[in-house]
Order: sequence, then structure tokens, then C-alpha cells
Amino acid sequence: MGRGLERCGGADDSTPDNENVDLPSFLIARCRHNLYDRTVQMSNSAEALAQVRPTTAGATPAPGRGRRPQGNARRLLLLQTTLRLIADEGIDAVSHRSVAEAAGVPLGSTTYWFASRQDMLRQALEHFARLEIETLREHLGAVLGRRLSRKRLVDEFTDLLAPQLGRERWRTIAQYAFLQEAARQPELEPICREWTEAWQEALEEVFTSLRAPDPELEARMFLAMLDGLLLEQLAAPDEDPKENVIRPAVRAWFDRVPGVHS
Repeated sequence: MGRGLERCGGADDSTPDNENVDLPSFLIARCRHNLYDRTVQMSNSAEALAQVRPTTAGATPAPGRGRRPQGNARRLLLLQTTLRLIADEGIDAVSHRSVAEAAGVPLGSTTYWFASRQDMLRQALEHFARLEIETLREHLGAVLGRRLSRKRLVDEFTDLLAPQLGRERWRTIAQYAFLQEAARQPELEPICREWTEAWQEALEEVFTSLRAPDPELEARMFLAMLDGLLLEQLAAPDEDPKENVIRPAVRAWFDRVPGVHS
């Protein structure tokens, strides 16, 4: 995967983060580079910015800092940049300076919002997990609470997973980097646990609707299989993972589940 962020000037400037600018639009105009997908589309939308609530967990400046208008727009950009930096270069690449550099903002912007590197990682994981949890049921909306044919189930889950190895591959890399980091950093565990439980609950609902004998166990095992497939394909990708790996594996799984009709 190529490097997804252009380096823009400004990280050596330690000026406090007190400008009133529409930062995402300014950044894209300056760098001539669209950072990435849905999360940047959100930050570029005035409607989406209006929905960023100051009470969101972790959305307060570092101690001793006051709140200011449009501050959450910059915070959102910094969180997004942290995620992409993790995907492109690994968690060890994250620092106040590297995130400021990648985002093209003054160093003071990162020290304003994040008291430490660990605080930055924690807030980035919270942001990422909340976004993924919110969109999970959007993706599974056609499946939850309904008894579908085997073919429809296979198609739905294949279409859900395939982009995670294609246009959203960077997100999958960031996800597993965070899960690994949580094994070393206990403060990240509750967020990762909430994320995993959201998946398990959604999948359990699917298998309950299929009248599987043990929906909870079925959901846990199915999720483990999906994680295994994604990790394998990140490290040693097939030339066509959707048709050669994902679809056959999902089909084989639902073939063995009682209650799934053809």
C-alpha cells in the first residue's frame, strides 16, 4: 500500500491552535490531495461538522486549554490523520510532530488537543471504533432480523468484507494495529472490547434469525474466521480475494448452518 498522506509544511510551527479556519477544506486546497474516504467526506461537509458534538468522549482539549469555535474540526482532522499514519507507517510512527507534519498543521495543534502520545492513540481508537460501530448496522441492515436465502447471505457478507481488502484496506490495517496495541496497553482494552462486542451482537442476531442451535457461539466462531481471512489476505493477498477466498469461505460457513435455506 502506498503512502496515503502527503507531507505539507507547518509542523515546526509551535503556534497554539487558535485559528478560526475551515481546516479540512484549507488542507485539501493546500496539499491538493484528498486524504481518504468516508471520514474526510464527513469533515468536508458543513452538515457533518455541525453534528460533531463537544460532549463526545475524549473531545476535550489537553488540561489547561479553553474551547474555541470550530476546534473540533481540527481535532477530527488530527484523529483521521493519526489513523492513516498508523495504516501507512505503523503505530510506532505516531508522535505529536509526525501527525502535525502529515496533517500540514502547526505542532501546537497536536499538543493543544492531546496531552500525550498515548492520549492521541486512545482518542484516535475511540474515534475509529465509534465510527465503525455506527456504520456496522448500516452495512448489515439488509441482513439483521431477516431470514434470507443462502445465496443472499453469502452475497451480503462478501460485499461487506471485500472492500476491507480493497479501497478500505488501510482501515483494516489500522484496525488490527490497534488490536495488537491493546494487548500491550490496557487502557485501550475497553474500547477494543466494545468494538468486538458490537460485531458479536450483530452477528448473533443474524444467527438467531437463522435458528442456529447456539447463536452466540456461532457468532464468535464466524467473527474469528473473518478476522483470520482478513489478516491472511493483508499479509499474503490473493489476486482476487473476493471470489477466490471470501466468497467460498462464507458460502462454506452458511452451508453448514442449519436453518439457512437455498
